[in-house]
Amino acid sequence: MYHWEADQTVAGHEYSAYVNSRIEVQLLDEVIRLPDGSSPVKLLQDYNIRLIDSPGAEWTQGHAYQLLQTLKSIPQSRRDPYQEQSLPPSEWMLTWEHVAHDIRVDRFDGRRRVTVSAAAFANAAPRLALVEGKRSRYYSQRLHHALVRFVTVNGTDESAYEKILQERYGLTTHVPDYRALTESTTGGESRRRFQKFHPEEVIRLINMLEEMPSGMHALPELRFLVRRLNGTPHPLHPSAPAVAWPSAGYIEFMESAFRAASDSEIHRLIIHEKAHFLWAHLFDDQLKKDWIAAGGWYRNDSSHSGWSTTKQTEFVSAYAHDVNPNEDMAESIAHFLVNPDKLRSRAPAKYEFIRDRIMQGSVYLSKIRDDLTFRVYNLYPDYVYPGKIRRVDIRVDGTPEEDKQVRIVIELHADDPVLEGASYALTRIHSEIGTYVDTYLYPIDARGRSRRGEPGVILASDRLTISKYAKSGYWAPRNIRTWDMHGNERMEGHEDFGWQLYIDNALEDVTPPEYVNETATLIKSTATRHGQEIQLIHAEWEVKEDTAMGSCYASLNDTIHETYRIAEGWGHWDQERELCTVEFEINEYMPTSVYSLNFIMMEDQAGNSSPWVFVGEEDQVVPQVEIETDSPDLTPPEMDVNRISILATPANPDAPDGETIVTLRYRVFDSGSGYGIGWYYLRDPQGVKHHRYAYRDCEQDDAGWETCTDTVILPRGSAPGIWGLSEVVIEDRAGNNHRYDFTEIVHADVDCEPEEDVSGRRSRGFTTMLVAAITTVPCPPQFEVAH
Repeated sequence: MYHWEADQTVAGHEYSAYVNSRIEVQLLDEVIRLPDGSSPVKLLQDYNIRLIDSPGAEWTQGHAYQLLQTLKSIPQSRRDPYQEQSLPPSEWMLTWEHVAHDIRVDRFDGRRRVTVSAAAFANAAPRLALVEGKRSRYYSQRLHHALVRFVTVNGTDESAYEKILQERYGLTTHVPDYRALTESTTGGESRRRFQKFHPEEVIRLINMLEEMPSGMHALPELRFLVRRLNGTPHPLHPSAPAVAWPSAGYIEFMESAFRAASDSEIHRLIIHEKAHFLWAHLFDDQLKKDWIAAGGWYRNDSSHSGWSTTKQTEFVSAYAHDVNPNEDMAESIAHFLVNPDKLRSRAPAKYEFIRDRIMQGSVYLSKIRDDLTFRVYNLYPDYVYPGKIRRVDIRVDGTPEEDKQVRIVIELHADDPVLEGASYALTRIHSEIGTYVDTYLYPIDARGRSRRGEPGVILASDRLTISKYAKSGYWAPRNIRTWDMHGNERMEGHEDFGWQLYIDNALEDVTPPEYVNETATLIKSTATRHGQEIQLIHAEWEVKEDTAMGSCYASLNDTIHETYRIAEGWGHWDQERELCTVEFEINEYMPTSVYSLNFIMMEDQAGNSSPWVFVGEEDQVVPQVEIETDSPDLTPPEMDVNRISILATPANPDAPDGETIVTLRYRVFDSGSGYGIGWYYLRDPQGVKHHRYAYRDCEQDDAGWETCTDTVILPRGSAPGIWGLSEVVIEDRAGNNHRYDFTEIVHADVDCEPEEDVSGRRSRGFTTMLVAAITTVPCPPQFEVAH
């Protein structure tokens, strides 16, 4: 047993989140440049684009000018050196309705008909505005994103997207020698460990690179973007969705980077990885020192990363808090662009640091589509973080030859259990060799009875068992994270609380299981499930384990480029045959293809694990099996983006306390396997995202469209102000999904004039000023570029 208790509490500025006020934008009704009348002619001459008016949606000179200027900013290759135009002929129509991704391309009688949403033009041309009292250029890249889809044929035209990547961002996905590129990072890997990016992934990469300030578009130190094979993790960082190598000049993405549940997480990740190159190659020593001070960072040899921080709440993520100032900066820059409200509410000083020291005073706003927003009323909002840990009690039961039953109880500093209590806590407890167990802690009352779902001051782990074969010695967490039901989060590092957990295991096992080479097979069979005959794939392989085997994992790929890993799962261990077996059910909607076993992982009862990738060496045999299905479905479901409604009603209108009934209605259609499930995100004024699954509650009409309803009740204490539906993902029964992002990133670049330095040269800044004739103010000081 172990007991620790703090002798006092320190609250101060870490007691509650900063309450965001809406950033006021006052448009000045001044145009930076007036369009001329020749744009439609130039669109036809240079881009083979003919503008077609439709009833109620006629092209204006302004629309044509914005379309032309945006196309000019996208590098394009001529399809034929003897052609004047860079694109095949197309007819363009404007619509006032919403369009998925703002653009749709149809074919009629061999002609391409393009429909583009007028909403994409709203902020395409920079307008002068007062933002936070500063004269700024107010615009978005929304039209640019739509036109990238058109130019690259939704990311399928490799020559088109390579032209953009190379000329605009100094990047390429073409790697001449993978072994040479990875020699200094992962020991030199063959081309077979990697694959092409999916078309939609290319679109996301280009769009997020474009969102960064123009001075950050091309960095000479960043040359390549690479993507690992579906289903295979990184060899050095197995849980990482992406890894940046500033010294080697490339960023690598894993499949998991693009299968994230949230669109905004994908966008954040892309900017995060590029920000590591800014830290390594652009930021000078003084800027880094100032950032380290702002984050409360200090060197700590006892920390796993070599760094610790004195702060517990001024971070946008636990990863930023858990590692080092470099990761903190990358996370903060990514949120500054993608979700600035969260950075403002969590760490206003860091927000101002990035705004003034890195972005030269410019700000970003993440706007949700107006008709998908709603207001929450609350006279008594809860912005208070869960209290700090004031007590830790740990109990371990079990003899040296038995499994250990571990009970962890923490108590928080809290004068008010509702405001300062937590809904749950999470920690990962590591052994001295890096094996680990995860455990949640939930509220209990003074008598030890569970109060899950309610805020609490005392939280305890559920049944936590550590195997008798696990590493003997001290086990410790790197942090403990606590949340309340409103998303207020506290992150406490191992220096912030007392902890001693000792596991006395006489039977410890520190050797991971070993795959027996060339024993893996894929076997096809059939079975009857729920009255229907289905196909099965059995993945089997031999394992050498010296103590006690635990579980087995495998993933399958097909040969279709646009799909992700086709199946994955955990199986069982056959002790007698020393064989791992994972069984996969193949339903009628899965693709007809050759399925291959590209990755397996073995884990023993001690928590030691070993991965195995079946690609990389030219002579290595990859287990394969051919599958044919009756009704393969590779088409994702579709949502009617013009028929979405969200209604919010206060549960207590006479005394509003944040408890709000929110009803979402939407229409979906799937021509193959049928609509299965959806999930969506509500974003509050503090930038906190609230995830919700939308299980089937649908009615189908004669045309096959389903109208679905989902209702969620926001809890008491919810943040007052404007909330919104930021993202929706819908998935069919075959696992195909379609993502809909209803946010728009708006730039507000301070309209400033770089001052003459003593040598008479203009100082360099990240933001390119388009107009110098307008009266401006001097730009704020800019950091020096480190060489």
